[in-house]
Amino acid sequence: MKKFLAAALSALILLVGALFFVACADSGNGGDDNNSPEPPVAVDVYAPDGAPALALAQLMSEEMQFGGDVSYHVVDASTIQTFVTGNDPQAELAILPVNLAAKLLGTGENYQMLGAVTHGNLYILSKTADVHITSDNIQEAFAGKKVGCIQRDNFVGYVLRTVLANAGVKFEDRENKEEENATTDTAYLYDVAGTEIAPAADFDLMVAAEPVVNKKTSATSLKVAGNLQELYGENGYPQAVLVAEKSLIENDPAFIADFIEAVEANAEWVKTADAQVMFDAVQQHYGATPTFAVTDLTAEVISRCAIRFESAQSVKQRVIDFLAEISEAAGQTFSASDAFFYSPENAA
Repeated sequence: MKKFLAAALSALILLVGALFFVACADSGNGGDDNNSPEPPVAVDVYAPDGAPALALAQLMSEEMQFGGDVSYHVVDASTIQTFVTGNDPQAELAILPVNLAAKLLGTGENYQMLGAVTHGNLYILSKTADVHITSDNIQEAFAGKKVGCIQRDNFVGYVLRTVLANAGVKFEDRENKEEENATTDTAYLYDVAGTEIAPAADFDLMVAAEPVVNKKTSATSLKVAGNLQELYGENGYPQAVLVAEKSLIENDPAFIADFIEAVEANAEWVKTADAQVMFDAVQQHYGATPTFAVTDLTAEVISRCAIRFESAQSVKQRVIDFLAEISEAAGQTFSASDAFFYSPENAA
């Protein structure tokens, strides 16, 4: 009798084990998958070429995934807005100039600003080494000068106009580069492409951004004559900001927290990272040659790119004040609602 009971118990154990195995097999092959692991969240990250791309260099170099399926893309600066607009935007995360982010996304309905990642990388160039523009001589330095400015009718030009207006410098936009100056007390601002920033250009002063500034001064006789951030004051200004799709913030706040932490760490990493590693990280995710070279990524140039992360809440008032300033210079209104500024306390 005891042998019979033992045999029956053994058979029962085998039967239960077999049923469990079949259930597990069914679940893995189209059965009830309620307990199957969720697929990693797919995230596309976009940044424009230049200093904003360097603000993600470590993340791209190490292909950081944060438990998701993250793809990094570097694009031409003139196209960045196309990835956060439309009915189905391609970017879950993106870096944009603060004015563009406010103009397109400032309601906070679809995207929120996680923080500022660069804080001014604009410099004034001269053909001679004896020009040193400071807040004390800025009126004299610009009076009667032809000034070639990249993005004159966008962020760079807005900052330049703000600085000149704050310093009491009269200025006027000009389209015809052959037109003679009408007065000797007015700065004449021309829109130029980056390729026009050269010693042979018919400009007294030129405004460009790092790290391209170093490329120009290293390869030509152009000299850095002034620092637009110092002329603006207040430790520069929020220039490029990181935004995230609101649905991603709400659905995966842990991902957002980890991504922010990595961007903060990147700001320290770029200070000592190998130049070739940084260059390769940008180029491999661009599919084109960046506007800067490996030799441009020195510690001094990286410092002048002003890469550092400041959270949306800590930089909120500076952004609001800066948008108000450049709105006047641009002749259009840039603004952002409270809902635009991400707060981890309010994240789901």
